[in-house]
Amino acid sequence: MVLSHLWRRDGLTPSELADRLGVEPPTVTNMLSRMERAGLLERCRDPKDARCTRVHLTEKGRELREPVERRWEAVQERAFAGITAEEEVHLGGLLARIHDNLTREPGEK
Repeated sequence: MVLSHLWRRDGLTPSELADRLGVEPPTVTNMLSRMERAGLLERCRDPKDARCTRVHLTEKGRELREPVERRWEAVQERAFAGITAEEEVHLGGLLARIHDNLTREPGEK
């Protein structure tokens, strides 16, 4: 999912990635470290704000986009086989509500 977000918008900060992924910043830091060691991305200081770090894909990270997206499409086709478009929309709504329930503070509406 980190790659997916960076394919859409390269140069996000680690905190922006954490927000988009719905995880804590230390989790993102660990993921980024592993991905950096694998040569998929690099962390660089923002030239406009030296306090800020930005995450950029390497060529290797960009090259993974097509094969990963093809694989993701194949998995989705398999997962939704025999499910109508209407059922898929209904499922999406239910999952969104479950996500909202789990990310909201207890007692918050």
